[in-house]
Amino acid sequence: MDIRVAVSCSALYILVDMVVTTVIYTHGSNLSIFKKDLLNFTVSRSVVDLWGAVLLRVALLLGACVGVSWNREDGPPRVAKLTSLVVFLCLIIITYTLAKLLMLTDMGPLTQQPWVLSLICWTFASTLGVLLPWSLLGKETKLAGSHNRRGGSAEDTEKLVESAGEEEDASSEREKSGGEGKQEKQQTSSSATLGRLLSYCRKDGGLLSVAVLFLLISAVCEVFIPLYYGKAIDSIVVHQSMEYLVQPVLTLSGLALASSFAMGIRGGVFTLTFARLNLRLRNHLFRTLMRQEIGFFDENHTGDIISRLSADTTQVSDLISQNVNIFLRSSIKAVGDFIFMCRMSWKLTLVTVMGFPFITFVSVLYGEYYKKLTKEVQTTLAEANKVAEESISSMRTVRSFANECGEADSYYSKLLLMFQLNKKQALAYACYMWSSSITQLGMEVAIIYYGGYLVVTKQMTSGGLISFFIYVLELAESLENIASVYTGLMQGVGAAEKVFEYLDRKPEHPADGTEAPDACTGLVEFKDVTFSYPSRPDANVLQGVSFTVQPGKVTALVGPSGSGKSSCVSLLENFYRPQQGQVLLDGKPVHTLRHDYLHSKVALVGQEPVLFARSVEENITYGLGDTPMEAVIHTATKANAHDFITDLPKGYQTSVGEKGTHLSGGQKQRVAVARALIRNPRVLILDEATSALDAESEHIVSENPPALITVEKADNIIVIERGRVAEQGSHSELMASGGLYSKLVQKQLLGIETRAEVLNPRQEPRLGGARQRRRQSNSSSNST
Repeated sequence: MDIRVAVSCSALYILVDMVVTTVIYTHGSNLSIFKKDLLNFTVSRSVVDLWGAVLLRVALLLGACVGVSWNREDGPPRVAKLTSLVVFLCLIIITYTLAKLLMLTDMGPLTQQPWVLSLICWTFASTLGVLLPWSLLGKETKLAGSHNRRGGSAEDTEKLVESAGEEEDASSEREKSGGEGKQEKQQTSSSATLGRLLSYCRKDGGLLSVAVLFLLISAVCEVFIPLYYGKAIDSIVVHQSMEYLVQPVLTLSGLALASSFAMGIRGGVFTLTFARLNLRLRNHLFRTLMRQEIGFFDENHTGDIISRLSADTTQVSDLISQNVNIFLRSSIKAVGDFIFMCRMSWKLTLVTVMGFPFITFVSVLYGEYYKKLTKEVQTTLAEANKVAEESISSMRTVRSFANECGEADSYYSKLLLMFQLNKKQALAYACYMWSSSITQLGMEVAIIYYGGYLVVTKQMTSGGLISFFIYVLELAESLENIASVYTGLMQGVGAAEKVFEYLDRKPEHPADGTEAPDACTGLVEFKDVTFSYPSRPDANVLQGVSFTVQPGKVTALVGPSGSGKSSCVSLLENFYRPQQGQVLLDGKPVHTLRHDYLHSKVALVGQEPVLFARSVEENITYGLGDTPMEAVIHTATKANAHDFITDLPKGYQTSVGEKGTHLSGGQKQRVAVARALIRNPRVLILDEATSALDAESEHIVSENPPALITVEKADNIIVIERGRVAEQGSHSELMASGGLYSKLVQKQLLGIETRAEVLNPRQEPRLGGARQRRRQSNSSSNST
């Protein structure tokens, strides 16, 4: 909306408000009322102060109109920032108007004073109406026009400046519209997230219905209890008879027992329901994570993912379970309390209602601010968990470099950042509690004072006043619970939004292949493959790589570190997809093959194999169904692992510890070899898989699987340098050609290392020094 339209609407509202208020106050045109009320002003009888409220409304809107008109760029944002203050002022005017209504009612029925009643109603309505033109003025609207303030003598220059100004205005409008759309999206995201959380409970509709039923019984019983307190007191003070006292006491006892019984069932069922919510949420999140492509785990740190899976899901389920329970109970009690209060005394209820808008106002402000802080705390905590997870999982490296204090300091620095946010949370909570307590105390004082007046004037009984006061205390407690529920839900929503961010993520390269041929020979082909990692899309690791791995043959990939050998392995495993070219298995692109089929035909043994904190048997049969023990023992024997496994305390049932820390490097690799061989793969990939084996073990392992042999005995050797195939052939052919492979082997055997090689290791790095005869090919193909 154009600024001129917003200002015009506001000016029209000012004019209408001023005219209507004055006409009602003067009873049409009796201006002498001004003089009479000013000279004989009393708060309880005169209404000139209600007419004065229009001056405050006019001043607010008129000031905003002038500010926006004077500064069309910064004016609307400044008006928007003052919205909370204007709402607070409007609440004060409305409260004063309601108090004026009570004072005038005590002087006589307002039905006999239609002008006064109309003025009260108009003041109430127009004060609420101020927020509409104020919101229009606070919108970041389009500039009415562009002005060439600098001036210019040439008309062409003026036109050029005006054209540039119009383009800037259009660009600014697009940005501001985008900002408004984002803000509206944020406002609706909380309710949408909460609704989505509750949708996870649809399967527990029956349990929730039982919980809500007993919650309703408990709340209704509690609502009736204060009423019978008042009757019991009246039977003592007014009737002074035990006969009158027995009935309310028995009724109170029955209500208390029923409420307690229902409360217990309600709490238990709610706890069970939302424990099931936590189960489903975590299960769904973990399964979603398992479907993500490998690039996702490259870009997101493990600590962040674990924090979402553990801390955030727990916080979501706990907060939602507690707050939904409290919200429903408090809402039912609040409605019941309010009905009984109105039935007992509408005047005293009106006094109580005056404080409600202030409590709501403070709760909304606090809730939005606390939600923002909670998101920041969760992010900081995830970063701290990242440091802790990285340090603990790499404790051997930390210890070897004597950097324990450095890691502790790094973790402590993250905790300090979170502590600063915690201090802001504490300050916000203190201010919220202070303002809520002041409002509640003010209501209680006003209720006691005005209620005493009603008792003295015989408009209420003393027991009725006590019952009313108890209702007020319970209503205040219910409203306080609802306010805390709001902020608690915002905290839960803040954590849930991060969980749903992962739940909604679709893998960029899903493992959705459908082909599963009956036969697989193990023919591997790379055709003009160009590849770069998702985290580094501009750096090509492979460029136009083409080669073939024949079935039944051993092919070795050789090259300097960082040349692209492991990238070829990752592409064959379908961990990533190439930007160009194809990786084929038996003539079919690997991404078109069914996920389980591909990895049953292609097995990988890494240089540093990862074992899980499970038994040796479970690690060997990892990813398989029921496997006979005879097959496990046979495969372990072929991998030269059976002897050391039987020497373990529990044999094949011995736990290997986290990441296999209870085993030596050679033992871990033998278990990993067995894990690959038990699948009887058509393609066996060895990423320096015997680098940690001793000579005897390597010899025995090499005797069993034909693929596990040294590089010089490979049928075909492919040399990769800087992401390209430099040369290929047998060991003797490559040594005779005197190319890169020959130089690498000679430098290994002779241990030659020049200063140039140290400064530029990518050109001619070593294959591994004295370990050359025990090094295995980075990639080999075996057909059995």
